[in-house]
Amino acid sequence: MTSCGRRGGAMSRATLMQKVAKIAFILLTVAMLFLLFSNDFGLVDIHKASIVVAVGVDVTESGYEVTAQAAVPTPAQGEGSAAYTQVTGEGVTVAEAVDDINAKTGFYPKLAFCNLVILGENCKDSGLFTVLDYFYRNDYVPLTALVAMCRGSAKELLGQKPADGGMSSSAIQRAMSEELKNSANASTINLKLLAQDANSPSASAYMPFIESSQDGSGGATTASSGGSSGRSSGSSGGRAKSGGNSAEFTCLTTAAFTGGAFVGILDEDMAFALNLLRSEIRLAVVNCVYDGENYTVGLKNNSSEMRMEAEAGAPVLKIKYRALANVQAAESRPAAEGSANSHLVKDGVLQSVADTIESRMSSLMDFCVQNGCDLVGVKKMLCQRRYNDYLAFKDTALSVLKVKYDIKIESVR
Repeated sequence: MTSCGRRGGAMSRATLMQKVAKIAFILLTVAMLFLLFSNDFGLVDIHKASIVVAVGVDVTESGYEVTAQAAVPTPAQGEGSAAYTQVTGEGVTVAEAVDDINAKTGFYPKLAFCNLVILGENCKDSGLFTVLDYFYRNDYVPLTALVAMCRGSAKELLGQKPADGGMSSSAIQRAMSEELKNSANASTINLKLLAQDANSPSASAYMPFIESSQDGSGGATTASSGGSSGRSSGSSGGRAKSGGNSAEFTCLTTAAFTGGAFVGILDEDMAFALNLLRSEIRLAVVNCVYDGENYTVGLKNNSSEMRMEAEAGAPVLKIKYRALANVQAAESRPAAEGSANSHLVKDGVLQSVADTIESRMSSLMDFCVQNGCDLVGVKKMLCQRRYNDYLAFKDTALSVLKVKYDIKIESVR
């Protein structure tokens, strides 16, 4: 082939590529124009765009009341639009109450993004898994959703105004965060772990108990709530107000269940002990008194171990706990006035901290024995490691249990 032929072929290919590029550019332009003129120009339809992020369940005389808190995407320029809304449905079962929300609002909450399930205090008189049955059967509900019980009504709790101006469910989740769990201040648990505990040989479970208080600082948001009517509003809620009380949420106490039945509330000290034994704690804070003075001590490198043994024909639970301590606050010796070794903790303070922790663990074990609630997993450990003893003591393990503590706190160096 001559050089002129090769040049002609190259020119033909270049011309073809130019035509293809022009066609592709035209098609891309048409597609972009279609997307531009087919959008909703910032209009938000709650029926299509709302995302249910939290659900509250209350028991009523006629069945159940389910409250769903939904986040509603809003355009940046829509300052008057709601950031969230709250809708309520009623029914003989939780499933029927959810369907009632569909009938009243026109959208069916699939709960695929639901991160929080709250049980009202009146749910304690019903079986735990009777109330939660819908959430385990529904294919859309993630088992990683956090679950908790609250004081009073779940509907009223979700309707309260947090101080940061956001959704109450977000503020509640912060009170149950991993950070608080890792500091032994919250007994955080999700649907999956709750079911695992309740269906283990110990047949006991726990969840955070939410309480709220009004601080009167104002500046919060108001959720648009459907109340008992179940109506939803996407334009009036979520606007900042200059006055009114805002709510603060805490989860320092813990609700306990055995066999699906509510048995009581662990106070802050017992809940702290439970978290030390059941969670991986990074930093815990303990207040103690030594020689008539108050000390606040931080505990790092926390390590807890529970082991079941048998002595004199009875099950024995041996609890071993280790931690490194540093004084975070002391009445008599401010760090700025101390020596180079002011970070070292006195032996007497270390022993006082150890005694405080043992006292809290002992209170937790007394609660478990009195209520037949095996929160620490005694029967589970017997079943896994000493099956013959489990068969012998599965009905009386807690009542005949002996507990031995080995708690040692050392000062940081």
